[in-house]
Amino acid sequence: MKQSEHELQNKIRIAVGKERTATLFRANVGKVWTGKKTICCGDMITLHEARPFSTGLPIGFPDLFGFRTVEITPEMVGKKLAVFAFIEVKTKQGRTSRAQDKMHAFLRDAGAVGGVARSAKEAIELLQKV
Repeated sequence: MKQSEHELQNKIRIAVGKERTATLFRANVGKVWTGKKTICCGDMITLHEARPFSTGLPIGFPDLFGFRTVEITPEMVGKKLAVFAFIEVKTKQGRTSRAQDKMHAFLRDAGAVGGVARSAKEAIELLQKV
C-alpha cells in the first residue's frame, strides 16, 4: 500500500517527538479568499468583492520545521542553543523542486540541520547531525 506524504509527515513528527530529537511543526501554506460576507446559508458563504491572497511561508519552505536544542561548549557555561531544524518529507517516488533545493541550501548555509526524509528513521538521522 502506498503511503502519502501526509501520512509520512505524521509518522515523522511522532517518531521525532518520541525520540526527543527536535521540536517540529507542520508548515501550512496556501491561497485563500477574503471579502465581505453577503449571504450565509448553512455551510455556504458568498463573498462580495472577493479577492485572493496567499498566506504562509516562502515558496520552497520545508514541510516540517522547528528547532533542535544543542548544548554549547563549557566556555559558554552549559547554555543551550536552539538550532533551526527542517525536514522535507518525500515518498519513495517523490522529488524536490528547484525552489525546495534552493531553500534547503539556504537553510543549511545559515547553520540549520535537516534535509529530505523518506522515513522516520531517516528524519531522525538528519536531525541528529550538528
